[in-house]
Amino acid sequence: MENERIEELERKISSLEEDVAKLKSLVYKTNSPRPPVHAPPKLRQETTKRPAQTAAKSSQAIEEPVDWEKVLFQTWLPRIFIFVFIIGVLWGFKAASDYGLMNEKAKVVLGFVVSIGFAVTGHFQIKKGRLVLGQVLVGGAIPILMLTTFAMHSLYHLAGPTLAFILNTSWIILGMIATVFYRSQALGIISAVGGVLVPFLIESNSPNALVFIGYETLLYIAFLYVAIKQKYSILYVLSAVLLNLTLLLYYSFVGDNGVKALLGMAILIQHLCLISSFFLSQSVLQVYAFTLLSSLAATYGWLLAVFDDGTTTMVLLALVIIYALGVYTVRSSKEKFEFFITYLIVAVAFFIHQLVDLREGVILYVIQGLAVYYIAMTYKNLLHQLFSYTIYILSATYILVTPIEQVLSLPTLNWVVVLASILVFVWISIQKTEKDEHDTFKIGGSIVFSILSLIFATEVTVAGTTDLSANTQTLIMTAVWLCLSIAAFVIGSLRNFKTATYVGVGILFLTLFKLVLYDLPFIPMAIRALLFIVLGAIGLIISRLFYKKK
Repeated sequence: MENERIEELERKISSLEEDVAKLKSLVYKTNSPRPPVHAPPKLRQETTKRPAQTAAKSSQAIEEPVDWEKVLFQTWLPRIFIFVFIIGVLWGFKAASDYGLMNEKAKVVLGFVVSIGFAVTGHFQIKKGRLVLGQVLVGGAIPILMLTTFAMHSLYHLAGPTLAFILNTSWIILGMIATVFYRSQALGIISAVGGVLVPFLIESNSPNALVFIGYETLLYIAFLYVAIKQKYSILYVLSAVLLNLTLLLYYSFVGDNGVKALLGMAILIQHLCLISSFFLSQSVLQVYAFTLLSSLAATYGWLLAVFDDGTTTMVLLALVIIYALGVYTVRSSKEKFEFFITYLIVAVAFFIHQLVDLREGVILYVIQGLAVYYIAMTYKNLLHQLFSYTIYILSATYILVTPIEQVLSLPTLNWVVVLASILVFVWISIQKTEKDEHDTFKIGGSIVFSILSLIFATEVTVAGTTDLSANTQTLIMTAVWLCLSIAAFVIGSLRNFKTATYVGVGILFLTLFKLVLYDLPFIPMAIRALLFIVLGAIGLIISRLFYKKK
């Protein structure tokens, strides 16, 4: 019997040990990582490489200390001393000429040889990995070629204007090819600056405006293409600036002389190229976007300078249509859409300014400001909001400071539009913002609207009662203010809008202060009594209505 009990206990203990072992295995499986899945060899290799790649990326993300020795001696040193060397070459030619050591043809040949030597040496330096030094040497060959050609043509008269122009154009083309081949923006910048100077280095007895402007425009298009293809942002901006500066310099020297139309066409071609480049770009580049915006302002200035009012208006209308089509076309791209909206806003503002006089067309700016505000609030764009505030505040301020001299006049209409626009402004804000912000717009808009309504009513009353006596003017003015007070109170009561009610009471007290502090000494006793009776009665009625409301 005793042995049976012992055997029973041993069986239970062994069973418990098996259960504990099972529990341990379950816990181990839950907490331990999953066994590796047998992937193909290639996939396993890629998987093992990923940690190393991640570590490499993280190490690259860590900002490395600046190697000042490389920056100073390998980057800036050759860029500075290439100019020193070129100046030395020029002075050497001058000294050789002064001492009779070298004739004119020999100096021209030596200039070409030096430039070729620079280009060849720079090429081999680039191949050996000394990129900055090589690019500087290749870039230095371009101005030496141009200066040699200039000396051959203008100083030594060894070549006519046609040959000199062809040679200089060839050097610029070589510079563009080198820019693309060596992938160097610096070469492009040197070539662009040298390219715009080519016509100024040519002496001609019969300069042709069409050739000059056509050459500069084609040069701009060529460098714009290179900048876009190679993604050179500095060259992109610089080429646009150089064209405007070159044409402005030419216009300041030549004057009218029938070149205005050509200048206007060149600027329009440039602007259309910028529109096309921004429209066709795969990604939205901020440099492209703001260059186009600056070009739009510069284009409007050129239009005012070179075209008559009718032509300027038609060109601006065409630009408005182009930008409107652009807005519709790029509507699926949020960033491009927002920028094209900005361009359209600015173009419409220029068109309004050109179409009507500021005094007559200022309400159009108010309407435009509201439209821009609606777009800005719809798409939550801060830049457009700033545009809308600027346009609206400037135009509204101009209206508010313009005195109303007659009741039925344009300033009166402008005031009415401003007052209505405040209501529209508040409505847009309520529609496009969160519910917890609605009270802020309602209260702020109501206060501004009430103050401006009081000023407007005062100006209109003064303009309409000019020929009446002072007592009559006081009666009418007080009646108008009381009407505004009653209207505000009624609106507040009907719409359950306390702010309007408080504004009504505020106007009532303002009317009382006006009577006591300003009108009282100048009005007879009978009129004084009438005004105070009416004012007191209205105050008591409003107080009674407050009791009824409660």
